[in-house]
Amino acid sequence: MEIRLKRSEFLTELAPMQGIVERRTTIPVLSHLLLSVRGDRLHLAATDLDVSLTSWVSGEVGREGAIAVQAKKFLEIVRAASAEEVLLTQEEERGLAISFGTARFRIHGLPASDFPTLPNVEARAEVSLPLGRFRRFVSKVLFAVSSEESRFQLSGALVHLKEGAVEMVATDGHRLALIEGAVAEAKGDDSVLVPRKALQELLRFEGEEQLVFRRGEHHLSFVAGRRELVCRILEGTFPDYERVIAKQNDKKVLVDRRGLGEMVQRIALITGDRARGVRLSFAPGEITVSAANPDLGEASESLACEYEGEAIRIGLNPDYLGQFLAAVETEKVLFELKDENSQCLGSPLGGEDGRYLCVIMPMRI
Repeated sequence: MEIRLKRSEFLTELAPMQGIVERRTTIPVLSHLLLSVRGDRLHLAATDLDVSLTSWVSGEVGREGAIAVQAKKFLEIVRAASAEEVLLTQEEERGLAISFGTARFRIHGLPASDFPTLPNVEARAEVSLPLGRFRRFVSKVLFAVSSEESRFQLSGALVHLKEGAVEMVATDGHRLALIEGAVAEAKGDDSVLVPRKALQELLRFEGEEQLVFRRGEHHLSFVAGRRELVCRILEGTFPDYERVIAKQNDKKVLVDRRGLGEMVQRIALITGDRARGVRLSFAPGEITVSAANPDLGEASESLACEYEGEAIRIGLNPDYLGQFLAAVETEKVLFELKDENSQCLGSPLGGEDGRYLCVIMPMRI
C-alpha cells in the first residue's frame, strides 16, 4: 500500500484508537492497529475482541494494501512528524515505511490476515440520537458503573429507549445513578446493557452530529460521522432499579453544591483507605461533615443549608458523594433522607435534565 495523508486529519482519527487497543495481552495482534488502503481512503481499525473502533481518512493513494502495526509506537511517530503530510508505504507483508519531510521510519508489522475479523452488526433495531446529548447522559452515570469483574451484569449501564425519551442507569450495588431526558428521535421500548469500556470510548467522540445506535443479536453499533464503535451486549439481568429508589424519604435538605463538595473533599483527607467514610449531620439551617481516624485524628466543618426538620446524621462514602456532586451542574442540590440506616437520595435543583438522581447507601461509622 502507499498513501499520502494530512497529518492533522490523520491524528484526529488515529488518537481515539489508543483507548481500544489492548496494551497487556497474550495475543500480540491486539496491541496493533489494522491499516487498510481501499479506494481513496485509509481505513483504521482497533479491537480488544469485545470492543472495536473503525474510522477512515482520505488521502492520495498510490496503491492499495493492508498491514497491522504496533499502535502506541505508530501514534508516537505520526504525532512527532514535523511536516504537514505523512507518507505511508508498505514494504513487503510485514514492513511499513513512514516518511515526512526528510525523516523516514521503517517499522515492523504483522500480516493483515492475522488481525481479528470485526463483527458486522445487522440491526434489529435502530435509532438516531444527538451525539452531544448521549455523551451528556453517559457522563452523568458512568461513575456508578461497577469495576468488579465478577459482577458482570453491573459492569455497564442500562440504556432504556422509550417513546420520546432515553433513560440511562448504572449501579455498583453501593450507589445508583439515573438520568432520563426527552429525545424526540427515540422510539419504542427497548433496553440493553452497554459495557463500561464502550461508554468510556463514546465519551471521546467529538462533534454535534447524530449518533446512530443499532442493536444486533449479540452486538451494538454506534456510528457518528466516519467512526463506528461496536461492542458486545452485556448479558445478565439488571436490577429492578425503580424498587431501589426510595419513595418514603421525608427529610429534605437544600445545600450549595460547590460548597458541600469542597467541604467533603477536605474532611475526607483525614480518612483512611480502609475505613473511608464521613458523617453528615443535619440540623435546622446547618450541615456538618466530620470524620475520625484512629491513626491520624479527626476533622469537622459546617455549612449553612436549608433544612427545618429534626436532627439526623448519616455515614456516607466521600468518594461516592463527591463524584455525584461533580456530575451535577446546578448551584443547589437536594438531599432526601429518612434515617441513618436508609439510603440518601440526591438530585439537582432545576437544571436541563428531565430527571437525574443518585442513590447512595449508608455506612456504619
